[in-house]
Amino acid sequence: MRTPWPVALAAFTLVSVPGTAHATDGHLLHGVGAVNSALGGIGIASNASLLGSFYTNPAGLASFEGTNLEMGFELLKPERSVSSTFGTMSGSTTSDSDFSPIPAFGFSTRLANGLVIGLSGLGIGGFGVNYAADASNPILMPRPNGFGQVYSNFQLLKISPALAWNANDKLRVGIAANVNWQSLAVDPMPIAAPDFDPGVDNRPGTMDDRAFYPSAAAADAVFGVGFQAGLQYVLSPTMTVGLAYTSPQVFSDFEFQMTHANPNLPNFGQARTVTFRMDVPAIYGVGLALAPSDRLQMGLDAKYVTYGSAEGFKDKGYAADGSVQGFGWENIAVIAAGVQYRAGERLTLRGGYNFSGNPIPDDQSMFNIPAPAVVQHHITGGIGFGIASGVELNVAAYHALENSIEGPMYRPMAIPGTSVRNTLSLTSMLVGFTFRPVK
Repeated sequence: MRTPWPVALAAFTLVSVPGTAHATDGHLLHGVGAVNSALGGIGIASNASLLGSFYTNPAGLASFEGTNLEMGFELLKPERSVSSTFGTMSGSTTSDSDFSPIPAFGFSTRLANGLVIGLSGLGIGGFGVNYAADASNPILMPRPNGFGQVYSNFQLLKISPALAWNANDKLRVGIAANVNWQSLAVDPMPIAAPDFDPGVDNRPGTMDDRAFYPSAAAADAVFGVGFQAGLQYVLSPTMTVGLAYTSPQVFSDFEFQMTHANPNLPNFGQARTVTFRMDVPAIYGVGLALAPSDRLQMGLDAKYVTYGSAEGFKDKGYAADGSVQGFGWENIAVIAAGVQYRAGERLTLRGGYNFSGNPIPDDQSMFNIPAPAVVQHHITGGIGFGIASGVELNVAAYHALENSIEGPMYRPMAIPGTSVRNTLSLTSMLVGFTFRPVK
């Protein structure tokens, strides 16, 4: 099959403008592309999707013959709300919610010496909320009594050149370099020290002190680097096992240009700069793939995501200057299962399930209003339909069931009789095309 270069060019153009993804497994998507997402995100030992191999285990690229191309996009719609209680006052607010486009592209080709080279561009994660200021919801009361309007938008894109080869008849090995791009905007920005004033009694340290956090609604974008490595071992014609490792993806610092936000102080409106670093955690994975027949394929993956040691996620609570030190997330385990059945010459049916641990402890609920990554159960499914020789149209959908966390307000210690509850669910639709060599 000749490489469809006009399609490849269009795919690169699509990937160059990433949309806003929203958290599924922590702040990372459970899968990429219509095939991989429909299968619950499996790909460590299973090779049903080129994009799935790029996302989870580059060793899987060695199983693809000839030249292959897979591309598509996802439309994801989150449903988010935050409610809070302060004494006898309580209220709930729903975030503005729209469909967000997320692109995915992957290309591989086998060279004359048996090596497989590939390149992918994947939107792999993000989060975002847009809560209006709400006088009936204590946590969103107009500033400085509450946060007022809360807005966040985080996007994460991964570009991966990869190399894979068959070391022998049973062993596949692969490695990929990851060049990552991320963008972040948050208003108000809690990692910046707030501008304090002593309130109407003019006495610092009393209950009427006022604190205004600045805005970082003007997004900053940074690059990061890391790598992936993995192997697959064919135990028998019907069983394959896989191991995969994604290194920490280390980024340069965000540098936000903002202004002092307290109108009661003489420096109001003056420029200030605040920096913040947010890495992507290391991921350890193991997988099992079964192929009982030519028509039926099944897979099971397990991952361990190390948020508890990732810069920007590991620290929690307030610093002495009133700034928030980090998201306060914990390590999580992820389990994914998928099944694919070729029902006919042109029709393939797919289904899956993905379970993610919740990285946010209840007591960190207030600090994660901008990033409520709490969903755990994902129900996935899709179909593939051959529309021409070597060309398959894939459509998929998934739903992440609603989940919530609840914890106290802090100032800076937990305030008795208060609570902040974050709730999130997700619905997504995906479409894509797979181009394979004609046998």
